[in-house]
Amino acid sequence: MTMVIQTKRKELTSVGVDIGTSTSHVVFSQIVLERNENSRSEKFEIKERKILHSGPIHLTPFKDANNIDFERLRDLLLNDYREAGIGVSEIDTGAVIITGETAKKENAEWIVTSLAGEAGKFVAVTAGPNFESVLAAYGSGAVARSAETGKTIMNVDIGGGSSNIAVCKDGRVEATTAINVGGRLIATDDSRRIIRLEETGKKLAEAVGLNLELGQELSEDAQDRIADVLADALIESMQQVQLSRITSRLMMAPQLQFDSRIDSMTFSGGVAEYYYGCEERVFNDLGVSLAKAIKEKVTKLNLPVERPEHKIRATVIGAGNFSLQVSGSTTFLSQGLKYPLRNLPVIEPYIATRKPSSLDVKNAIERALSRFDLIEGFDPLILAFNKSVRPSYENLREFVLGVVNALPNTVKNQAPIFMCFDADIGNSVGNVMKRETGIKNELLSIDEIKLREGDFIDIGEPIIEDVVVPVVVKTLVFISV
Repeated sequence: MTMVIQTKRKELTSVGVDIGTSTSHVVFSQIVLERNENSRSEKFEIKERKILHSGPIHLTPFKDANNIDFERLRDLLLNDYREAGIGVSEIDTGAVIITGETAKKENAEWIVTSLAGEAGKFVAVTAGPNFESVLAAYGSGAVARSAETGKTIMNVDIGGGSSNIAVCKDGRVEATTAINVGGRLIATDDSRRIIRLEETGKKLAEAVGLNLELGQELSEDAQDRIADVLADALIESMQQVQLSRITSRLMMAPQLQFDSRIDSMTFSGGVAEYYYGCEERVFNDLGVSLAKAIKEKVTKLNLPVERPEHKIRATVIGAGNFSLQVSGSTTFLSQGLKYPLRNLPVIEPYIATRKPSSLDVKNAIERALSRFDLIEGFDPLILAFNKSVRPSYENLREFVLGVVNALPNTVKNQAPIFMCFDADIGNSVGNVMKRETGIKNELLSIDEIKLREGDFIDIGEPIIEDVVVPVVVKTLVFISV
């Protein structure tokens, strides 16, 4: 795939779709890209973005208690296209984020095809609980604020079925976890008869002495009791304390582990709309009661809560955009790679020293993989290293041993290994890795491109002397709604 940059400015129409097990939302945006004249890689940068149309928040339709009705959901979202006056063929790029256990990757591709017409333009990803925490932290503005203020900020995104927690420091996500605490674990009709009862909600009710069934009336007192227990569990999961039996059962990921002192906390997600008094409508669920219970406990504990920069209702409200970059000329490419490489999620291991041991590198990669709920050796990905290693042979040898030790299934399955560096050491890393480890994997080690965690990239076939490759970077752009 050969790409030649001839324009200095380009306007893109972008759509972002967030499909959750509780709510779904679509946002249309206009993104203006301009070429950086000072960049030898001719990369494009976002100079302007504005919302063209924000669709309403839909309660995600279900066929039954466990399965989303994707046909009905597609019709709802395509109606949002019509309301926006934007045709499918007019979309240049976008992101479809599907969250929740009932949303499978094959469904993601089907939704992409239905909504975009051409899946190649779209990022399509199913977000596990830890990745959902990362996305929510970016979407709320907590990551950016941590970089701007130097504060360590905890963002807690409280949705319909889960709460996703992220600790943000120095412009990155340091730790994540998730817990089954949400506003729509139980929902009723206008007569307070239960019409939705998640298994988590049913078991939680049993734990506080309530036996709930579909069609049964849910009293206000019972609703408040359940909300109070959920709030206790959420507050407990936000701290590094011994977890109670109920909280342990609700956890969806390992408990938070971080060293920094939390300077401030922000809440995002649907329940946060009630927490900050931004929503007056009620949806006959636990949302209002849960927000009230959380606020009472936060006040009692005197936790340092602030408003998020961006007020969002769903886990991810963003739009995909892309910019074209070109790798440096010191790239290592195996001859057996097949191009283009599509939608590789960027995983950024954080290494504290530029002279890391192989164990430092191995541990950093394993931590990064866990944040994104990826299965090493089976899920395609690219490792992005920024200021990670000094280019001496001994340092590179330690570095590549750490990379290989962190990817045992990848090596065993002989799956390709993809790496990206912000400095011009890609070829050196590739050569040392092949020489010192003896791996048989196909290898791509590109350089002089700075990627960040949360990006997705496409890589085209070499365009200059078989070493320089074009890279399309698709970034999740989060916008206040």
